[in-house]
Amino acid sequence: MNRETPLRDLFLLRDDQVFLNHGSFGACPRPVHRRYQALQCELEANPVAFLAEDREFPARLREARQRLARFVGAGRDDLVFVPNTTMGLNVVARAVRLDPDDEVVITDHAYGAVVRIWTFVTERRRARLVRAPVDLPVESSDQVVEEIWSRVTDRTRVLCLDHISSATALVFPIRELIRRARRAGVLVVIDGAHAPGHVPLDLEELGADVYVGNGHK
Repeated sequence: MNRETPLRDLFLLRDDQVFLNHGSFGACPRPVHRRYQALQCELEANPVAFLAEDREFPARLREARQRLARFVGAGRDDLVFVPNTTMGLNVVARAVRLDPDDEVVITDHAYGAVVRIWTFVTERRRARLVRAPVDLPVESSDQVVEEIWSRVTDRTRVLCLDHISSATALVFPIRELIRRARRAGVLVVIDGAHAPGHVPLDLEELGADVYVGNGHK
């Protein structure tokens, strides 16, 4: 494949398919498909050598994390692989310490599974889930920042934000919100499921406490 290859030819999709659901079930480009099939063949040829912790597996993971680190602007050892963003956010939410009456702030653009995660966690800890409405159409980044920040109180322990929302494709002004939250001692968790590859990322410069994303969208 080269730069002149029509985009559709990069995929294995049937000619009669108009595929618009890359968010949920991203169709795999041919070069990526070939690579993961080659890795599957390596695995099946010698599973122990491929997967054993004292063989090739750690080195392969280090290399993959190093490549990803360069792409997202992070240190290799600051990255952890998870099956998907929802599971990563679940791990984070269950690890956060919340006392009764503490608050977690999300927006009304949050992905349904993320809402359910924080609902479950806050109910079990007798904390409060606060949903900040962000009105559409958005007139300015400042509008979004103020609408969200107005819901932060001295009981807020976590601010969980989309980078790009699933339902509305709104790119949130997370930089200013991260800055305010860090200054206030609020843990910042970013749902970056739709961001890698769509917007430039420099995670170290952004400074969120936790950033969880997908690589297939």
